Amino acid sequence: MLAVIILKTFNLLCEAEDKSYIKRTGSAHGWDVLFYIFSFLKGVMLFTLIVLIGTGWSFLKPFLQDKEKKVLMIVIPLQVIANIAQVVIDETGPFGHDWVTWKQVFLLVDVVCCCAVLFPIVWSIKNLREAARTDGKAAVNLMKLTLFRQYYIVVICYIYFTRVVVYALETITSYRYLWTSVVAAELATLAFYVFTGYKFKPEAHNPYFVIDDEEEEAAAEQLKLEDEFEL
Repeated sequence: MLAVIILKTFNLLCEAEDKSYIKRTGSAHGWDVLFYIFSFLKGVMLFTLIVLIGTGWSFLKPFLQDKEKKVLMIVIPLQVIANIAQVVIDETGPFGHDWVTWKQVFLLVDVVCCCAVLFPIVWSIKNLREAARTDGKAAVNLMKLTLFRQYYIVVICYIYFTRVVVYALETITSYRYLWTSVVAAELATLAFYVFTGYKFKPEAHNPYFVIDDEEEEAAAEQLKLEDEFEL
């Protein structure tokens, strides 16, 4: 999470310098190259982070299953393609040759990446529900199940807002007020980072080890209400 934040910071700084130099001199003076590099690294790290958290790596288990590794093997190359498409889109403009094709490639790859990162979260929720019926730790599994269900909803909201709502803002606002869509996207990103960092931060005193019998019984009863945790 810290690595994602650092890369995001450098990405924004390079973008600011890029636009500043273009405004003053008409040329980016190499800042655009740095921007694309940090944008690529940040994108790869963010999707890797979501996949690792979704699989429960280091939180539920200290390893990745084969199907979870395959998701990473799909997402990372797709992010490479998405960033290549983004460079072509930014550097050529809407009147450039094959600009529309690259735009469609970028949108398609982005949607596939967003859908792929949801699968590990769904698998973790399914595994927790199955474990809750067999291992006798209802309270622990209920806490984890609730956390992963919240994360699933937050990831969907983040993807929808940054891909659909922000695009709608860019479409309906005039050029003078295009900054509003950028502010909206960055605030949504900040909220997502804060939620992820806070919910999955390391705990010095694990609350799962201080559960009494009443809490265990109450959790067991709540886990019987399957409909509450339907995706």
